[in-house]
Amino acid sequence: NLANITKAYPIELENELSGILKGKLNTAFDMNAIETNAYQRIKNNGSISISDFIFSSEDIVNPIQINKADMTLKPGAVSLNNFDALTGKSDFSATGTITNLLGFLLSDRKLQGDFNVNSNTFAISDFMVEDKAATDGSNKTSSDEESLKIPDFLDCTITANAKTVIYDNLNLKNVKGQLLIKDQNANLKNMTTDLFNGQLGISGNVSTKEAKPIFDMKLAMQEFDISQSFEELEMLQFLAPIAKVLKGKLNSTIDVSGILDENFSPELTSITGDALAEVLTNAISADQSQILTGLSSKLDFLNLDQLDLKDLKTKLSFDNGKVSVKPFTINYKDIPIEVSGTHSFSKTMEYDIVLQVPAKYLGSEVNRLIGKINDPEVDTIKIPITANIGGTITSPSIKTDLTSGVSNLTKQLIEIQKQKLLGQGKDKINNLLGGILGGNSNTTPTDSTQTTIDSTKSTIDDNIKDGVKSVLGGLLGGKKKSKEKKVQDSTKN
Repeated sequence: NLANITKAYPIELENELSGILKGKLNTAFDMNAIETNAYQRIKNNGSISISDFIFSSEDIVNPIQINKADMTLKPGAVSLNNFDALTGKSDFSATGTITNLLGFLLSDRKLQGDFNVNSNTFAISDFMVEDKAATDGSNKTSSDEESLKIPDFLDCTITANAKTVIYDNLNLKNVKGQLLIKDQNANLKNMTTDLFNGQLGISGNVSTKEAKPIFDMKLAMQEFDISQSFEELEMLQFLAPIAKVLKGKLNSTIDVSGILDENFSPELTSITGDALAEVLTNAISADQSQILTGLSSKLDFLNLDQLDLKDLKTKLSFDNGKVSVKPFTINYKDIPIEVSGTHSFSKTMEYDIVLQVPAKYLGSEVNRLIGKINDPEVDTIKIPITANIGGTITSPSIKTDLTSGVSNLTKQLIEIQKQKLLGQGKDKINNLLGGILGGNSNTTPTDSTQTTIDSTKSTIDDNIKDGVKSVLGGLLGGKKKSKEKKVQDSTKN
């Protein structure tokens, strides 16, 4: 009975012990072997079991209650055959191998080993220690606030399988992977978990060796529910705040590094990295975004609920609290829309949205001109319309160059009509000349023929004048009469 050990032996323990220890052990060692880590000189054989054991230490947040543990001892190693324990909100069972148990227990050495761990509920915070403000003479780093640290006595590899892992406000389901812990650094390898109705893959490092924990992670998200993930994952909210209006699935890879706060959440202004995202949706709730509703009001031909988001892929980078979105294109009917710009984690924006708009969408005046021209060339004309979005995400300012775009288009349409009418005039003249000269180019004109040609030339001159009058009249028909008269007079001259 470990609770009575101090009654039987004159030793002082830093922490009270409880529980029942059973053992059958043959051992031979000297203290020098332990102090110098010469474990090959330590000869242990036998078995030890413990039940209802409670262990507490400054190195752990909560006491660990070991319901049952069975170990087999051999020279140089301890086999952990069974280990069933609770701490805080967490339960876990383990098997594995420990290579320096005596060094850990007797000489303040690191606990080394390889373990397979299974858990129903595993709360990360239950396994972190509090780094308190340093006292005089302490070798700990001073801090005004307590922060969580990875225990420095651990030097082990853990292969984990947990039904639920609680990290901050996230409940990760079916977590599997490998965790290498050494020198207050946790290296995650091939970690996978179910999250937001999809799957998340994680690899990377977390280190608590410095005053503030740092991390460097690669995240692979597959078929995440967009609305749920952007609602609960703060980092996604800041990387792509407008994406919360999308409905559907998200595939994304994110390379990210930065500083962790005292709750082991990323300090957003510290993170750097880049991301590639693919959206699997055709649905959007434009009325839930002030940016989209403002854009729709500026461009009344645009119904953003009908955006084609098929095969939408975006690439962005982030650094110093600012996100840069590389140009990407989405489609609305026959209008390609290119989006690019930046936003900050303080929610200020600088975005440019360029729409290649066919002439037919730009108002009744333009459509009347199109109807008059009746030329296939008109259908190919697209005018770039730019929307500049500034302000903040909750209070955006939107400016467009729609008016100048319509004005430029009108000039193009008038020029097309002018060239068309000029072309019609040339065709009429060529037909006249072809009718007169066709088949007679090798004959010498007679007097009567010459008279006919002279008469024809006069007719051609008149037709040219009439054609020019028609062209100018058609272009300038809406001008004041005085201007029209001046044009006609100059044409006659």
